[in-house]
Order: sequence, then structure tokens, then C-alpha cells
Amino acid sequence: MPGLFARSVAVLSVLFGILFAIGMAVTTYCGLPPAFALAIALAVGLLQYLLSPWVIGLIYRIDWVRPEDVNPQLADALKRVCTFNGIAVPRFGVIQDGNPNAFTFGHYPGDARLVVTRGLLDMLDQSELEAVVAHELGHIVHWDFVVMTLASLVPLLLYTAYVATRDGGRSRRRESAAAVAALSYLAYVLSEYIVLLLSRTREYYADEFAAYTTQNPNALSVGLVKVCYGLASSNQANENQRRPSLSSVVRHLGIFDPKWAASLAMASAAAAGNGTVTRDSVADAMRWDLWNPWALVYELGSSHPLPAKRLKALSRVAIALGQTPVYDLSEPRPESYWDEFVGDLLVAAMPGVGFVVGLGALAYLAQAGLVVAGIGALFLCVGAGLVIRLLKSYPNGPYAARSVESLVREPKVSGVRCIPCRLQGRIIGRGIPGLFYSKDLVLRDGSGFITLDYRQPLRILDWLFGAFLAHKTIGEDAVAYGWYRRSPRPYVELLSVSLKGGGELRCHTYLCARTVAWGCCALGAGVLLAAVAL
Repeated sequence: MPGLFARSVAVLSVLFGILFAIGMAVTTYCGLPPAFALAIALAVGLLQYLLSPWVIGLIYRIDWVRPEDVNPQLADALKRVCTFNGIAVPRFGVIQDGNPNAFTFGHYPGDARLVVTRGLLDMLDQSELEAVVAHELGHIVHWDFVVMTLASLVPLLLYTAYVATRDGGRSRRRESAAAVAALSYLAYVLSEYIVLLLSRTREYYADEFAAYTTQNPNALSVGLVKVCYGLASSNQANENQRRPSLSSVVRHLGIFDPKWAASLAMASAAAAGNGTVTRDSVADAMRWDLWNPWALVYELGSSHPLPAKRLKALSRVAIALGQTPVYDLSEPRPESYWDEFVGDLLVAAMPGVGFVVGLGALAYLAQAGLVVAGIGALFLCVGAGLVIRLLKSYPNGPYAARSVESLVREPKVSGVRCIPCRLQGRIIGRGIPGLFYSKDLVLRDGSGFITLDYRQPLRILDWLFGAFLAHKTIGEDAVAYGWYRRSPRPYVELLSVSLKGGGELRCHTYLCARTVAWGCCALGAGVLLAAVAL
């Protein structure tokens, strides 16, 4: 734990170092009173800190109960951990919701509230429940309410500095003020990612606290996997009840980011080959998270670490305690996937590269008086970039029959690199359960379930399908054609879906992209040839 504490201190130091540097630059170049611009931002942050517990208690239907009335053994564990760490037993609440989740909130350890859902109490066994609750107690013991509040103030203050220099420095030292404004904005964006890094570090810190406190890291590992699978399963159950899931509401408070939970649940259930999560299937499902560089990219924008990385950290704790990790994550990566990652980045950047090259050609030809030819060259270069991206990210078949199980075992796929496939199964719900206009579907075959991404060229068409047609497909046997991708959840971008009851759904995004790409090439070539002929 000292290592994680040091990481937290280091991250906070970097944040406030950035804040100090930008604050000094703002004061120097704009002549602003240091207390003026920052006072409002600090007041907003303080108000948020003071009111947040009240707002959370107002929004969620929490039954405040005595822990002894819910689970006497859990109550004993709560008292034992709190006494050992010198904090008061937090106020205990239960939310009557089937989604397994837990979270804490408050101002400081003596004012803390610990909330669990009925789904968590029902799904986990005693040791797993105590481990998950110990994780939440870790947040309380470590003063994470205060730490994250202080950290979140930094982006707010940096944005205030950006606004002050952008608007207040135009009349005096215009160029210098503009440079400081740009620097402030870049620092603001960077600080947002650093705050997320700090949040992920605090999650590791709480995991480690729970593992050493209970002396049972394996219980927390199994509990986390059950929470993942339970969140995904409960979300689909909520589809029939037409209500939003709690997991989507408490995304930043809960023990998992729901998108990571759904990703692991879908992948591990499919990797089992029969839709049932096993130790081996969980390990297989984590290959993408642990091996593919794209997983690191997606994690940058998350407040919670990748589930696979959390379980791997808990495995190290188990080994340190002389125990055998419940999930074997020791399989080495068979090869480097960074070459594929770089290739994906290049493919995604091709239209931009074409645009830059085209602008260069336009500027060169314009100097020679060939403006029309330059415009043709611009369209041709952009079109060439679009065609390259199209051919690489939308390979046109063959759409071989695959199972969900076989697809999720593919570690090299990404949002760019895909596998054309054909899936046969039953549509069991929407991509976002309870959201009446959710346009994505979920298909289950004999090996697992996966999201079908329904995507049209115009968003209004997606909305209309979700609002008026998607519900009619639920319960239908179907054959889906499309491209399997992962970003980070496994999904199939649809080309078409044939329903057993009759009818076919077609997505025209690929056709539109192909038309635009080749159309740009044809237009550019035509204009260029016409200009040369003249």
C-alpha cells in the first residue's frame, strides 16, 4: 500500500504543480488579481463538496438500516475494520435494486455513508460481500472524498484561468495572452486525464486495502467478476421492465464502470462456450484487456481501471500472501500487438493525411495559376485517404459463420481492425436497457451474447429505429451480418439482420461511406483531368 499512496501523492503533486505554473502565467500576462478569478472556482468546488451528499441522498431511494438487521456477520466485519482503522462505522444503506453495486459518499470518514444494493447482497457469498464492502471502507479510510474533491478542483481552476486569459487579455499583450490561454486550455485537458488517473489509482488502493484487510484477495476477485456479470445480466433484465439501470446512474460512484463490467461479462460468458462464466473463461476474456494496446487508450477516459488489470493486481497480492490466485493471468503475450496498433492509427488517420497532402498540392498548383487543378487534387487526395480507410476498416467479406465465443477470443481486433462475420441467434434486448430510443440490439447464440451496433448515416434514423422499431425485434430469431469490433466492449457493427419471422433490417453506413470515398476520388480525378485538358 505505501507504493500506491506514493503514486497518489505524486499525481496530486503534478496536478497542483500544473495549477501553480498556469496561475502564475495568468497573473503575469493578464494582470488579474490572483484571488478574483480563482475565488469563484473555489466557491463552486466548495459548494459541490458540501451539497453532493445531500443531493445523492435526495436522488436515490436509500433505505437507511442497521447493518445487524441486514447481515450480522457483515456488521461484525464492519465494526472490526472500522475499529482497527480508527474510524466510525459509516451509516449503512440499502437500495432495493437487482443490480449488484456498492458505493460510499460523504464529507470525511466520520460523516461517511456506505450503500449496497439488494442485488449485491443476494449475489455474493459472505466472504465476497465482506471483501467488496472492505473495498468501499478503503475509500473512507483513505479520505477519498476529500482527495478527489481537491483533485477535481484543479481542472476547474485551470479552465477558469483559460477563460480569464482568453477574454481578459485581448486588449493588452494580445499575443502573449493568447499563448497563455492556449497553454491553460491544454493544461486543463491534461489535468482532466490526470484526475481520472488519480481516480483509477484510488480504486487500486481500495482493492489492496480490502485484500490485506480481509486476507482474502481471491474473494474480492471473484466478487468483482460476479458484479461484472451481474451488472450485465441485470441490465438485460431491466429491458423488459422499461427502466434505466442503477449501474448507469451511479457510474462514477460504483465499484465498476458499467462499460468495463459489460465488456468483461460479455467476453467471459462467451469465452466459456456455453454462456456460463468459469475461471478459464474469465482468464481467456482478459486477453484483449491485457494484451491489446487499444485497451490502454480506452482506459485513459475511465474513472475505474480495466477489470483485468484490477484482477491481475489482486493476483499479485494473493501471491504475496502465499495464496494461489483464483484467476490464472500469467499467460504471456504471444507477440507484440503494437505494430497492429500503429497500423490502426495510420488507417484511421488516412483521410486527414490525404487532406493535408491535398492542401499542399492545392497551394503548389495555385502558385502556378492552376487553382482548379489544385481543387481536383485536394478532392482526389481526400478520396484516396477515405478509400484506404474504407478498405481496411470495412473488409467486404467473406461473412463466415462464427460464434460469439470464437469472436471474443480474437485479441487483435479494435474499432478499426475487424472481422467480417455472420452470427445466428436470438435478439434478447436493447444495447442500453430501459432507454426507449436505444437503437442497438443484443443477440445471444449458444455460446454467449453480444451487442449488435445498428448504425445509419443520419443519427435521426438511428433514433427513429430505436424509438419505434427496435422493440419489435426482441425475442426474434435472427441472422446478423456485419463486422466484429471491440472498443472496449465486443460488438458487431451491422450490415444487415434477417429475422426468422420475416423481414430484414439493413444499415446503409457502409454504402454511404463507400459512395463518399469513391465519389471524392471520381470528382477529384474528373476536375483534375478537365483542368489539365484546358
